[in-house]
Amino acid sequence: MTDSSEPLLFVEKRINTSFLTIAFAVSAAGGVTLLMLAWQQQRWQLPVPIGLLLLAWGMMMGGNLHRRRRLSPILRLEADRLRYIGAPAWAPRLHDVPYDDIAAIEKENRSIMRLRLASSGKACSIPIGLLPRSERQRFSEALRARCDRQTESAGYPASGH
Repeated sequence: MTDSSEPLLFVEKRINTSFLTIAFAVSAAGGVTLLMLAWQQQRWQLPVPIGLLLLAWGMMMGGNLHRRRRLSPILRLEADRLRYIGAPAWAPRLHDVPYDDIAAIEKENRSIMRLRLASSGKACSIPIGLLPRSERQRFSEALRARCDRQTESAGYPASGH
């Protein structure tokens, strides 16, 4: 195990960004094709709204892909906090959760890890399904170790998250 002051960085599976790239290309090309077809045939009622919708969807996928690449790595275990990518598909951003704000790890499966926050009492979902399988276990163990270490350093016994 590495020193807790060293950040652990976790990157997204490459296939996820590949699918976003394909979705962007197909949506943009489909939208342009429908608009060109409508222009050539002078039929505007059906193809134009669908073409514009496809273009808008493609631009959203392109924006999501751009932001994800800029925000990579998507999960970060830093010295005092967890940072993860989240928010709606059209505007992903990094969220910060201090380790001392994590009251418990409620649920963990292949796609999410649900944390109970002490400050708000609400749960937040960490998208661990974006990680390769080998990295999910490593992330889970490192987060649990850092949460336990934070609780012990605050003078409380480890809660056995």
